[in-house]
Amino acid sequence: MRRSSKSLPLALAAFWLAGAVPALAAPPAAAPAASTPVAPAVPEGPTDTLVAALTCRTTVADLSRLLPRLRRERPTEFVQTERQYSAPMMDLYRLEEPVNAWGHESDAVLITDNRVLLLVDSPIEQATAQLERTLEESKDAPLSGALDDAHALVVYADERPGLRGRTLVGCEYRLPDISLLADPADAWRTPRP
Repeated sequence: MRRSSKSLPLALAAFWLAGAVPALAAPPAAAPAASTPVAPAVPEGPTDTLVAALTCRTTVADLSRLLPRLRRERPTEFVQTERQYSAPMMDLYRLEEPVNAWGHESDAVLITDNRVLLLVDSPIEQATAQLERTLEESKDAPLSGALDDAHALVVYADERPGLRGRTLVGCEYRLPDISLLADPADAWRTPRP
């Protein structure tokens, strides 16, 4: 039985009132106009780099060093990909312990050139409903504090092998020429002239 998305307009209206509308589709977003993006506020105290990246809490200044930092902090999890995809390029990593983000828990993370995503073991209707419940129940800092011109919440399904019937939930970083996959340790990715 399919669940209707009648409550989705309410969630989107809440985003709109907060001044932030999430992206609920997979197509890449155009880079913002010539304005310089403002980094979201970062909570004081220790943070988990991966959870911060999944929940749009990574500052613009820290994005270029995200993958090397994840490899340093989680060397057994981000050294070798479990699977790689192309068009667009995505690397799937398996975590030793599940992480929580946007009301979901998973031990699988996908990183693209401009997204950090949690791979959720449920269809998009269920994943969206869980996201809506989490946002409604959240008493933490307002979501608009994490989303701005450079950060967007994304929720979508992908039909590639290993991803069918599952949902990707996470953050899209909307900056020109960004590549979260760029790391000198992955020199094989860089095309040679």
